[in-house]
Amino acid sequence: LAQAIWAQASVDTALPKPPCLICTTSPAETMRGARIFQRGFAGFGTPQPTRIFPGVKRHCELVIEEGKGSEVWTVEGKRYLDATSGIGVLSTGHCHPTVVKAVQAQATKITHAQQSCYYSSTVNQLIGRLLPIVPAGLESFFFTNSGAEAVEGALRLARQATKRDTVVAFLGGYHGRTSGTLAVTSSSSSYRGQRAGPLPAGTAFARYPYEYGGVSAEQSIESLELLLLQQAKASEIAAVIIEPVLGEGGYVVPPMAFWRKLQEWCAEHGILLIADEVQCGYGRTGKQWAVEHFGVVPDILVSAKGIASGYPLAMVAARPELAAAQQPGCMGGTYGGNAVACAAALATLDVFEQEGVLSNVVQRGHQLKDGLRDMSQKASITVGDVRGLGLMVACEFDMDIVGRGFASAVAGECFERGVLVLPTGHRETLRIIPPLTVTAAEIDELLDVLEQSIIAVHAARTGVHSESSSSTKSSEAARASV
Repeated sequence: LAQAIWAQASVDTALPKPPCLICTTSPAETMRGARIFQRGFAGFGTPQPTRIFPGVKRHCELVIEEGKGSEVWTVEGKRYLDATSGIGVLSTGHCHPTVVKAVQAQATKITHAQQSCYYSSTVNQLIGRLLPIVPAGLESFFFTNSGAEAVEGALRLARQATKRDTVVAFLGGYHGRTSGTLAVTSSSSSYRGQRAGPLPAGTAFARYPYEYGGVSAEQSIESLELLLLQQAKASEIAAVIIEPVLGEGGYVVPPMAFWRKLQEWCAEHGILLIADEVQCGYGRTGKQWAVEHFGVVPDILVSAKGIASGYPLAMVAARPELAAAQQPGCMGGTYGGNAVACAAALATLDVFEQEGVLSNVVQRGHQLKDGLRDMSQKASITVGDVRGLGLMVACEFDMDIVGRGFASAVAGECFERGVLVLPTGHRETLRIIPPLTVTAAEIDELLDVLEQSIIAVHAARTGVHSESSSSTKSSEAARASV
C-alpha cells in the first residue's frame, strides 16, 4: 500500500503503472455487460464510454495521466495548461515535490489514525501550524474530508451553540451537494438534479452584493432586514453563512461597506457569522484567508480545497466556547484528519513559507487582471467586468453584446488551444483559478490563448472575419451535436 501511494504521489516513478481501461480496450470491451450512459452533458472533446454515474458533470472528456505544476498530460501525451487547478484545490500545483515527499514519508509511518480511536500526531502537528494563521480566537478545530462535510459540521455547531435552528444563506452561494448543504445552496438548481428529496428546513435567503449584476451593498443589507419580516425572526436565527468571495455564483467580491454592515447586523441580533472559505480561502486571494481583506473575524471558519494540495482534507475552526456546547459523539467521520492528507497539509504550509506563495499570488493576480483589461479592442469589446482578488479572477462578458453561451464557447476554444478554463455562474463568466505557484510565463500563455479564443468566438458569432473563426465554428457545431 505504501508503494502504491508513493507511486501515485510522484510525477517520476519507476513503478509499473496499471493499464488505462479506456486506452487499452475498445469501447465495446470496456463497457461489456454494462450500460453505456447516455449523458445529457458531455464535456469538450470526444465523449468517453463510462460506468461513472451520469450525474457527475465534467468540463472535458480528457483522460489525464500525469500532472506537474500548472500542466497536465493526457494518456496520449498531449499537454494542457491547467487554469482550473481541480476547482481551486491544487494550491501548490500538481505533484509539488515537497508535498510528494511528505506524502511518501507518511505512507511508510501510518496512513489512518482514526480520530474516534486515538489522537494522531500528524493532526496535532497541523493544529500547531494552523493556530498562528487562523483568524484570532478560532482555537478549536474539526477535521473531515470535504468542504460539504465541513460546512455541515459548521452548521451543526452553530445550531447547537445558539440553540436556534434557522440559517441565513445568500442567493448565488454554493456550499455543497449533501442534503444539509444543498439546503443552503442556491448557485444552481442543477446541483439538486431532478429529485433530491426533501431537504432540511430552516434556511432563509438574502441577496449577495453583486454590483455589476445590479445588487448594491445597500440592497443586500436591506434584504437582510426584509428577511426578518418575511422569513424568520432574529431570535430564530443561529448563523449567517457566506462565502467572503462568491464562488460558483460568479466570483464576486463584495464591497467593504457590506462587510461592516453585515458584522453590525449579526452582532445586533446575536447571530453567529460563518465564513465558508472552501474555495476562496487558503491563499487563493493573496491572503491566507479572504476575510482578511475586509478586516473580519468570523465566529466559525470553514476551509478545504487548497488546504492539502489535492489530498482530501477539510477543516472547521471555531471559538472554543462554541465548541464546548457540543456533546461527545455528535461530530466525527471515518477518514477525518487522515494522516497522509494532514502530512500533505503540513507540506503545503512549508511550500507557502519557503517559496513566498502569497506574494506570488498577489503578483500573478495583478498580471492576470491587468492582462485581461489590456486585451485588444477585438477581444475587450466583449468584456463587461474583470474582477477578483489574487488568483481568484473572473472575466464576465457583456450579455448585451455576446448573448447566451459565450463563456462556454470561449472555454471550448481555449480547450482546443490547449488551455483548461472553467465557466461559472449564470451571467457568461469565466473563472480563472490556476495553481498559486503559477509562473509569469504561464500567465502570459493563458492570456494569449484567452484573447485569441475570445476574438475567434466573437468573430464566429458575428460573422466578422477572423483567422480562427472557421475552427471555432466547427468546434461550436461539434459541441452542439453533443
